[in-house]
Amino acid sequence: MTPATVAPVLDGPSPIAGELTALAVGDRRHTERVEAAVDDDDQITVRTAPSVADALPELDDVDCFVGSYPPENGTGLIERVTEGAIDLPIVLLVDEGATVEDGVRSHDWLDWVDRAAAIEDGERLRRRIRSLVERRRLAGLTRRSLAGIELAGDAIAIVAPDGTVQFANRGFAMQFGYSRDDLAGRSWRTLFTDDSVDRLETAAVPTVADGWRWTGSCTGRRNSGVTFPVRVRLGGPEDGGLVFVVEPVDTDAERDADAGDSS
Repeated sequence: MTPATVAPVLDGPSPIAGELTALAVGDRRHTERVEAAVDDDDQITVRTAPSVADALPELDDVDCFVGSYPPENGTGLIERVTEGAIDLPIVLLVDEGATVEDGVRSHDWLDWVDRAAAIEDGERLRRRIRSLVERRRLAGLTRRSLAGIELAGDAIAIVAPDGTVQFANRGFAMQFGYSRDDLAGRSWRTLFTDDSVDRLETAAVPTVADGWRWTGSCTGRRNSGVTFPVRVRLGGPEDGGLVFVVEPVDTDAERDADAGDSS
């Protein structure tokens, strides 16, 4: 069996960190409060607009709206965001005693903070803005990453921390004889022989948990029960889970190489 190798996972800047621009939409009193609340954060730039109509030309390089709730002057900001006409996160300053409607609460990219608390402690508003924008950036990064995995020539699967396949590209599913729907939610352990599962659990997974990548030979098991030799590269994100890259081994080519080495 080919010896396993490990490689370090290099730390780098977060793909979702960095500066952001918030657009405060509303009357002068609202926009001045927002500007004052985020003034101490060098990573947040605030622009202002009195209405959604005035804000629309500014959307290309804006990361988040900051509006009022209940809405001021019928700006229509919340309606446009919740109905999908504007595809940006929104943070609301909510008046004391106001009840946020269910339709607003259920929107994925909408959050709110008490207006008085945000004015008194600007970090509350800054934290809400940063958190919402970073989650949105991460979601976009995830979509792009999955699209890239789908187009990759390698057979790749992403495994959740509970050990089940969360995502597999078409090449991975075909290699193991499953449809992608059947593979989703299945334990990664069912894709390898018992000996290979033991090797991966005792050597590979702990290596990945320590922040390294592991590469080695294993024996895969297709849906039909047929086994086949594979080369596995294993890594994983910091928050748990595993990423499998699996390549079938050409046994004939390996035998020819061994014969050439021994001559």
